[in-house]
Amino acid sequence: MDDTNGNRAEAGILLLDNHWITKTALRNALATADGLRIVGEAADCDEAAAALSSGPTPDIVVFTEANDPTIVLSKLTAAAPGWPIRALTIGGTGIPATLALRCASAGSLPWTTSEQEFVSAVRLVAAGHSISSRPRDDDGGAQPVRPDATHNGDTLTTRECDVLLLLAKGHTNAEISASLGLGESTVKSHVQNLLSKLGARNRVSAAIYAYETGLMRPDGSVRFSA
Repeated sequence: MDDTNGNRAEAGILLLDNHWITKTALRNALATADGLRIVGEAADCDEAAAALSSGPTPDIVVFTEANDPTIVLSKLTAAAPGWPIRALTIGGTGIPATLALRCASAGSLPWTTSEQEFVSAVRLVAAGHSISSRPRDDDGGAQPVRPDATHNGDTLTTRECDVLLLLAKGHTNAEISASLGLGESTVKSHVQNLLSKLGARNRVSAAIYAYETGLMRPDGSVRFSA
C-alpha cells in the first residue's frame, strides 16, 4: 500500500466467483491496477480454501454475492486458522456485522460501484481498513447529504481537494504530479497539508475519510469549500 512518500507494496488477491463473466470483469480491473496482484482464483469455497492452504498467502479475498459470506469465511478460516481474514464482497447484503467483527478488515460494496471505487476499496481492505458502502446519488430516492471538505474547522483548498480525489483513487505522488501538472515536491506538500487538516495518520486514512464522509461523488468529483 502507499505511504506518505508514495511508495507502494503489492497486495495479493484471492479472487472467488463462479461466473466467468463476473470473474473476468473483476480480474481485468485488478490486473491493470498498480500495486495489486492476483495470487489465486477459485470457482467455489472449496477451491478457495485449497488455494489458501497450498498457494501464496493472499492479503485479501474478493468475492461476490454468488457466495455466502458466512460459508466463505468459515471455510477459509478452517483452511488457514492463522490467516488474518481480510475480505471484500460485492452485491447482496454484504458481510454481516457480527461476522465482520471477526475479520482483520472487511468491506461490502454495491453492484453500482465504479471500477475505480472497487480498486480503491480492495487496496483499503488489503491494508487492514474496514469500509462500508455509501448511498449513491443514482440509486434513486432522496439524495444523501454530502459534507464539505472540512475537519475540525480546517477547510481544504481547491488544489488539496484535487489531490485528495486522486489519492483516494489510489494514485501515487508521481501519478498525481503528472495528472495535475505539479512537481512531486509540491504534491507531497499538499498531501502532508491535507493529512494534517483531516487529522489522518496516512494517505490510506485520508482515502477512507473521503469515501466515508461522502466527499467522493459517483461522478468522480469532490465537494469542497473554497
